[in-house]
Amino acid sequence: MYFYEKDNISIYLNNLEVLENLITQKQSIQIFKHSNLGMILVINGEIQHIQNYQCLYHELLVHLPASFIEDPKTALIIGGGSLFAAYELLKYPSITNVTLCDHDEKVLQLMAKYYTHASSVIENKKFNFIEKDALEYLSKCSNTYDLIINDCFNLLNLQHNKLNIYLKLKNLLTKEGLCSDIIYRHIFDGEITKSSIYEIKKISRIVLSLVTVPEYPGVLHLETIWGNNKNLSQSCTQVINNYQKQILSSNKDVFDYFSPKNLPFYLYLPPYIKRIIT
Repeated sequence: MYFYEKDNISIYLNNLEVLENLITQKQSIQIFKHSNLGMILVINGEIQHIQNYQCLYHELLVHLPASFIEDPKTALIIGGGSLFAAYELLKYPSITNVTLCDHDEKVLQLMAKYYTHASSVIENKKFNFIEKDALEYLSKCSNTYDLIINDCFNLLNLQHNKLNIYLKLKNLLTKEGLCSDIIYRHIFDGEITKSSIYEIKKISRIVLSLVTVPEYPGVLHLETIWGNNKNLSQSCTQVINNYQKQILSSNKDVFDYFSPKNLPFYLYLPPYIKRIIT
């Protein structure tokens, strides 16, 4: 079997083995296996992750914003049913609660069936799952979070629907809190990239990182990090997070891709990227 997304720039995968093909009341879910790339999660015809690529995405999505916060305690994940983001957050000793809001529990159940990381997250007492439409949850939420990870929405589309989603998320952050979001489209969709940055800059300082996501259309994306944290700076050279400092002092490889010692590398924007976003 083969698969490709119906996009003008997309990945083509051949020789796929079908592990799951499920239609729930809310969406269609497929899990494939590829001989070189491992398992692949597809929801409504869009690739959510490829097993051997996922650390490139999820580790930067979580650990780069965390590097600006001394001791993050609470986190909210919007979407993220693959549970990779939750798994990375739960590595922090300071974390007391990770709340994940997703509208379909079936995704979590399927992930737990095939992935050990997913079952360990579900069994963790610090993990809290809410099966609800994320916008509905956000509209009624009165909690605040040190980290908000958007692993679901195209925030710019919501903004165009006259909902100030960026301000909404910012108001749910603690004084040191940050929101992490990878812009939905690839960097060569220049207008979407520039418009997203423009909306964030209305309410917050912003840090950008070039992220390689091989399974997403266009491959190259920008991660945006923004919120209330006064440590946030594109020119930051050393991590502020205490757990990441411990990793540096122990000289151990805790993560598969992200390394606290490479912070300046993640924050470097090549000239041709600067030209696109300006």
